Amino acid sequence: MCAGEVLRAIPILQKAYGDSLHKVLHVGPDTCYVVSKFLKEEETEAWGIEPYDVEDADGNCKALIGKGIVRMADIKFPLPYRPKSFSLVIVSDALDFLSPRYLNKTLPDLARVSADGIVIFTGKCT
Repeated sequence: MCAGEVLRAIPILQKAYGDSLHKVLHVGPDTCYVVSKFLKEEETEAWGIEPYDVEDADGNCKALIGKGIVRMADIKFPLPYRPKSFSLVIVSDALDFLSPRYLNKTLPDLARVSADGIVIFTGKCT
C-alpha cells in the first residue's frame, strides 16, 4: 500500500506545489483514504479513481463513491474527466502492473486531465 507514502508526502507537495494543490485527483488503491485526508486540508478539493475492486469498502469510502467524489475506473481506458480538470494528479501503486501498451496510453491521459503536473509513487512501498 502506497497510501501512507502519499500522506507523508502531503506537506512536501504543499510546499512544492502551493496553489496547485487546490484541485487534486488521486489515482490508486486506497484512494478513499487519501482523498479523505486531502479533503481535511483547507482549501483543497480532492477526487479519486480507484482502479481495483472496493467490494469490502468501509462506510466512508462508500459515501465518497455515492457522492461521485471517488470513482471506480479501469485506468487502461480514458479517464472520465475533461482536459485540465485538476491542478495536480497524484498516482500511487497503479502503474506498476500496466503493460507498456497500456502505460503508453495511460500516462498521456493522466497528463491530459492535469493542469500543473503529475506526481507518481511507484515501486515497492514501505
